[in-house]
Amino acid sequence: MTQLQEYFSKVLDGSNPAIGFVLSAISYLLFPDQAFFTSIVAVGVAMILDIMTKFWSLAKQNEGYREAVKKRAIYSKTLWDKTKIKLFSYLCIMILAGLSYRVAPLKEMGIFFATVVYAVMFLREGQSVVENLMDGGADLGWLLFWVKRKQKQILESEIDEYQGKRREDEDYESRV
Repeated sequence: MTQLQEYFSKVLDGSNPAIGFVLSAISYLLFPDQAFFTSIVAVGVAMILDIMTKFWSLAKQNEGYREAVKKRAIYSKTLWDKTKIKLFSYLCIMILAGLSYRVAPLKEMGIFFATVVYAVMFLREGQSVVENLMDGGADLGWLLFWVKRKQKQILESEIDEYQGKRREDEDYESRV
């Protein structure tokens, strides 16, 4: 019994239980299934690429990074404010997607919803990266067209599928 008490005292001495609680809550909300982790990482990497390509395009448009900073094209406060809004918005959407897994009567519905949400977020970030590269001089108009078309197809297919399910529900209600 004393060994167990020593073990727990060593564990609690070396760490803050509040931090562990907060990390557990975040993990519970954001990662209810392994598929969510991969999607969140993909969206996170796309967000980092978006920030990097934005800096690159602003530097390219202003004849270098130093000139962009001097001309205040790259201004930390403005970029941070916009990034902060995007991070907070995406975090809220990710929490809603994670909660949909917990609330939906079928686990597959939550995974399906999250897949659509993360696909749209990833495509939106990809579109932003391509736009930044084009602002920097890259010839990627064809890719931007393709990304926008894919994003539209995903949204339209989801709306059609949802409306189809509602019609089936209405038919069922009228038959019963």
